[in-house]
Amino acid sequence: MWEIACFLGLNPEPLNENDLLRWRSYPDLTVPVNYVLENALTRLLLVDDIQRVQPHQLAPVLHYFDYLRNRLGITTIFCGTGASDIVHEARAIADRHPVVVQKHLTRRGTHSTVQQDAPPHGQAQSLLPVTWLDPIPFNAQDKETWLQVLAGYEKHLSLHNLSKHALTEHHEYLHNRTGGYFLALSQLICQAATLAILTGTENTTCTELDAVHIGHGR
Repeated sequence: MWEIACFLGLNPEPLNENDLLRWRSYPDLTVPVNYVLENALTRLLLVDDIQRVQPHQLAPVLHYFDYLRNRLGITTIFCGTGASDIVHEARAIADRHPVVVQKHLTRRGTHSTVQQDAPPHGQAQSLLPVTWLDPIPFNAQDKETWLQVLAGYEKHLSLHNLSKHALTEHHEYLHNRTGGYFLALSQLICQAATLAILTGTENTTCTELDAVHIGHGR
């Protein structure tokens, strides 16, 4: 939180170790940070150099990033050496995954019968940024988001015979095919539209959608 607040100019960065030790005397900056991010219409938060923290240090604040995503629509991207491994382990610790928690306790010297797994021989740690993205929901609590996404695709499909609600009328089918992920959805719609152009139907019906294979056998 300090790092975000400092970047936004809301709080001076601690000058020395004594300042860090007195962190309890600093005010809670959650509300002003949320206020600035919301009013600035922030949609992307980039966290770089994630390799500077340990998974157990990151775990307690992951639920705050969940809050930013769920309440303010902010996507967080974690970048740095080994980002994928760090964030995934932190997520498991935050969600109290039993195996990962036991491994964490073992590394800290707490008595445990579970030993830390060594990485496979020759396997390199990921050097690529990792983006933690949740699929678009389609359930009793939220059916509108998925329909809005499909309507957006319909709006930009340039097919001569495109039916009204060509995609939204197949909302359940499309969510089942793609799992709610943008990448799979985009591939499915684009390939179905291409097939519609090649066959001359100029429309995306179940015929075109069924003929497209995406992902692992979908």
